[in-house]
Amino acid sequence: MDHSILNVVTGSSAVVTLFVESQNSSSERRFQKSLTINELKVRLEAIVGIRPSDQQLTLMDAGSKPVCEINDDTRMLGFYPVKDLMTLSVKNTSPSTQINFNDESQVEKYVMDDDQYDRRRDTVRAFKRRHRMGRFADGASEMSLDEDKDLALKIQVGSRCEVALSEGEFRKRGTVRFVGETAFRPGYWVGVEYDEPMGKNDGSVDGTRYFQCAAGHGSFVRPDKVTTGDFPEEDLFGSDLEEM
Repeated sequence: MDHSILNVVTGSSAVVTLFVESQNSSSERRFQKSLTINELKVRLEAIVGIRPSDQQLTLMDAGSKPVCEINDDTRMLGFYPVKDLMTLSVKNTSPSTQINFNDESQVEKYVMDDDQYDRRRDTVRAFKRRHRMGRFADGASEMSLDEDKDLALKIQVGSRCEVALSEGEFRKRGTVRFVGETAFRPGYWVGVEYDEPMGKNDGSVDGTRYFQCAAGHGSFVRPDKVTTGDFPEEDLFGSDLEEM
């Protein structure tokens, strides 16, 4: 046995750090020098997506100059002059079996019609429109104002309602006290008198009164955050009293 090879594989430098590069990926990896090249190729498949039988390995120095071809599957990695921070170039000898993800023409994509995308309520565009962000800033989007208006006209003052400002948030119950445009922000707003003191005002904002309620019970929300229906006032302590 070549004892110099044994020392390289089992000594203090038994692990080497290499840059692995292929058509679709580039990453820094650590490998044991005791790996056979066949075992190395199996591990590389998960990194570069090329089958072991289709891999052509070239060891390159820090200046990207070829050092040697790694072509004997029975040899250990440590047999070759590998050093930390060298590059292991992995080429596909059967390119037809691999998609080049850097070439968009080879990647199958789902394309949604713009009108269909615009009608969805769970998209980034819809979020920006509701919150008047970017090109949907105040006064910039007639479509967003019309959307709010259509929703607002379906809400009747005096209706019981639930309000949830975000998905999964605790739903607050109350009564609709105002529906319409305001002076504090463009668009249509719904004024709600909450059953509990979970609001932000008493029905007035910046000195303008829109409805009357106790301090801390009033709030203004966008129409899409309001659900009207049979939502009776909840007795927060009712269940406790029944169990006493």
